[in-house]
Amino acid sequence: MLPAVVRGLVPLVAGCSIAAGAVAGCAVAGPVAARPSRAGIGHRAAPPSPPGPSPAGPGPARVVPVIGGDPERLARQLTIAERVLGEGRAPAAALGRQALIVQLACLRLTAHPGWAGLVIRQVAPAQRTAATADIAATADLVALTPPEARLPPWRIIQAQSLAVLLGDYRAAQAATGVGWSYLAAINFVETDFGRIAGPSSAGAQGPMQFLPATWASYGRGDIRSPHAAIMAAARFLLAHGAARNMSSALYAYNPSWTYADAVLRYADRLRASPHALAGYYHRQIIYRLASGWVLLPPGYGTSPAVHPIRLHR
Repeated sequence: MLPAVVRGLVPLVAGCSIAAGAVAGCAVAGPVAARPSRAGIGHRAAPPSPPGPSPAGPGPARVVPVIGGDPERLARQLTIAERVLGEGRAPAAALGRQALIVQLACLRLTAHPGWAGLVIRQVAPAQRTAATADIAATADLVALTPPEARLPPWRIIQAQSLAVLLGDYRAAQAATGVGWSYLAAINFVETDFGRIAGPSSAGAQGPMQFLPATWASYGRGDIRSPHAAIMAAARFLLAHGAARNMSSALYAYNPSWTYADAVLRYADRLRASPHALAGYYHRQIIYRLASGWVLLPPGYGTSPAVHPIRLHR
C-alpha cells in the first residue's frame, strides 16, 4: 500500500503494496529515484517515550484549512505548522489541524514542483529540516500514487493508541534489532497506523500490508493484528539485510527506490524529533481521484453518515 498520505493502490510485491490513491504521509510529485539516496542500518536508538495523555488521533476535519496559493504564504503556513507539531504541546484538535495544513501544503507543491525550493528557503531555519523532509517524502509518495477512477472500498477505523504502537515497535526492535523508526514509518505509509482497513489492489492485507504468501513465511497469528504485523515486518526486514543496508531491505519490502526513500525520510524525522510520531499520528487520509483529491474522514466506509470531503485544487 501507499502512504496514508496519498492513497491510490499501486501494486507491490514481497511484503506490501502501496495504497492506491491514498496519502497518509503526504506524497509530493517528483522524479522517481533510480537508486536509493541513502543506505542505513537497523538503528537501535530508543523510541520516544509514550505521550502523557495518549492523543486520540485525528478527528473529523470539519473545516478544511485554506492553503496559500504562492510560495511565500505556503512557507509561512509550513513554518507555523511544523513549529506547533515540533513542540508537541498543543491540544489534539490543534495538532490535527496543523498536521492537515502540512499535508495540504505538501500536496499543493505537487502541482507546482518548481516552488519547492522557493518554499523551503523561506521556511524558518528551525522548521526547515522538518518541512524539507515532509515535502520530499510527499513528492516521493505522490509519484507512486496514480489517480483512481472511484473511491476505495475501505473502512477508516480508529488506530491503536500511540503508547500501544510504541510498545509494539519497541518489542519488534528488541526481538530483531530492526530500528523502531523504520517500522513506525512503514506502518504510517502503508495504512496510516492501521486506520485503513481493507486490502490493496494486489491483495495485501493488514496494518503492514502483507501479501498472504509472504505472511506465510514471516507472520505468526492474525495478519490483521497490529502487533503480529509489526513483528512480521521486522522479521522480513531482518531477513532481507536490514542490518547491512536498510534501503535494500525496504526495496525488498516494496520494490521501489522511491518508496524506500520516503520511508527513510520519515524514519529519520522520527528519530530526530521526540514529537514527530505524534505529528504523523494526527494526519488525515487523503485519496487521489482522477477528479481531484478527497479527504476520507474517520468513519468512512462504516457509517452512511460519513462522506468524503472534496479538497480544493
